[in-house]
Formats: sequence, C-alpha cells, structure tokens
Amino acid sequence: MAVRVTEVSVRRLAYIRMLYEQGVAQAKQPMPMGASSLLSLHDSVEMFLVLTSDALSAQVDRNTHFMDYWKKIKGVHLSGAHGMRRLNDARNGLKHAGAMPSPEVVEQALADTFAFFDDNVPGVFDVGLWSVDTSYVIPQPLVQKWTRKASERFEAGEGGAALALLQLALREVLADRPGAPYGSTLSKLSRWRPQMEALPRSFGGMFDQRSFNSNVGEATRGVRDLVEVVEGLQEAVHWMALGGNLHHYARFQSLTPSNIAWVGRPGDEEVEGVIANRSEEPTREEFDFCRQFVVTTALRQAEIAAHILRPSWETTCSSPNSDDA
Repeated sequence: MAVRVTEVSVRRLAYIRMLYEQGVAQAKQPMPMGASSLLSLHDSVEMFLVLTSDALSAQVDRNTHFMDYWKKIKGVHLSGAHGMRRLNDARNGLKHAGAMPSPEVVEQALADTFAFFDDNVPGVFDVGLWSVDTSYVIPQPLVQKWTRKASERFEAGEGGAALALLQLALREVLADRPGAPYGSTLSKLSRWRPQMEALPRSFGGMFDQRSFNSNVGEATRGVRDLVEVVEGLQEAVHWMALGGNLHHYARFQSLTPSNIAWVGRPGDEEVEGVIANRSEEPTREEFDFCRQFVVTTALRQAEIAAHILRPSWETTCSSPNSDDA
C-alpha cells in the first residue's frame, strides 16, 4: 500500500533526485573523476531508504547498514536488492579500500540505480521520482517559480518555452547576487557594468555634437567591444567565485535562448508573450541538464549570500557595492 505524499516528503524526494542527477553527471566525466558518481548514487539510494523508513515507521537505528533496510522495511516490497548490493560493494571498495571502479562498473551502477528508483518510488509513494521537480530545493522564491514552470512546460511538450524560462530563472539568480566580498577587487569590478554600458551613449553624444560623424561609429564600436570584454571578465570571475564550471555554463547558454530581452523583473503576462511559439525542441537530457544547472547555481548563490557581510564597524546604511567599497 502506497504512502500518502506530504510536502516534506516531496522536498526530500526532490533532494534525492538532485543527488541522483548529480551522480549521472559525474558518471559522464572521464575516469577517475567519474568514479565519484558511485558516492552520489549510493547517497541518493540511502536517502530514499531512510525516507521510506520514516514514512512507514520502520524500526531502524544508527547501526542499520545499507542492505539491512530490505529486511527492516515492512508494508511495501523493495526490489533491486541484487543491484544495490553491487552498488554498495563498489562504493565501499572505492571509499574504504581505494579500489577504483572500471567504466563498466560505473555504467552498471547507473543502470541499477535507475531501475531501483523507477520501480520503488512509485511503489512506496505512488508517484514517480522523475515527476518530482528538483526546483523544490531552490531557496529563492522567484527562481523556484520559473524553474517549476519550466518543468511544467517541458512535460506539456513546450521545450522551447521551458528553456526560455530556465534562462529567465538563471538571470534572476544572477540579478540577485549579493556582490563580491566587501572591499575586494571583485567588488570594484562588479560596479563597472552600468558605467561601461553608459560609455557608448556618452561617447556617441560627444562626437555627434562635434560633428565627428566619421569617427562616431568606430569609437562606439571600440567602446562596445571594451564593454563586452569587461562583461566577459565579470562573468568569468563571478563563476569562479561561485565555484561553478564554465564549461557547464557555456553548454547552458548554448542550449537556452540568449536573445530574450527583459527589463527588470517581468510579470507573468510579459513572460508568456516572450516565450510563446519558440521552436527549440530539447531532449530530456538537455532539459534536465539545464534545470540542474539552475538548481545548483541557485544553491551556490544562496550559500555565498549568507557569508557576504560588511565589517561590523561599518555603517549599516552603506551598500556593499557603494563607491567606498
């Protein structure tokens, strides 16, 4: 008999799916980096076993080992014990004995874990893990909103709209960034953008007034090139500060539409007008990658925001990005 799904269990399932997808992404890396996927896959399964134990009030304690859950959980049938034993042995060999797995072992672990979740999550909670949106773990409300809408659009067959919504969600994450540590070079660099964006207009106006029409275009192009360089530098330094992967960011940008212009924070009607009738048709792997990228970035941003504090002796009325930074 399936257990009723609560909001708490949905959030925990979202975290479990996030761990699983992290393991899938790690498995795509060349060895030995791909070996770490065994740790994430094992953690995701164990988290699900703990969740199931809680939901069914199973008698488990801190001394319960991984394979013991199949004996202690009553009321539902958990399949996949043989595959999970393989995963457990491979994980323990890596973590406790330093035995590096072969690519075939990692590939088998992926197949076993997918089969375990595909069969057991509906058996316990009457919902599939793949229908649980990982955006539940996003702490920023508006980012979570756009990411959940993206999932809904993708499942409805509107892949282009889904990618556009993920692009909007990522922009919201970056727009809300708290800035760099107070007083650092990065905090000063972060103030360049609005100033640099104003340069082409100011230069253009200056040269127009002096009738140097032949030089206006060249000067403006030069300044705009400089703006692009500075923005690229900002982007790279920001992703380094986030601990993100620039190659993952590049793939995200190649998959999602970058030619969408929003001013400020758009309302629902404005967003609907912009994302309508888009032609992109992403695969599930491409969409899952982009969604996971937004989730990971939002979590990293939230972690950094918790530590961006001004010195206690500074006045509270000043902004971390003010000119005296």
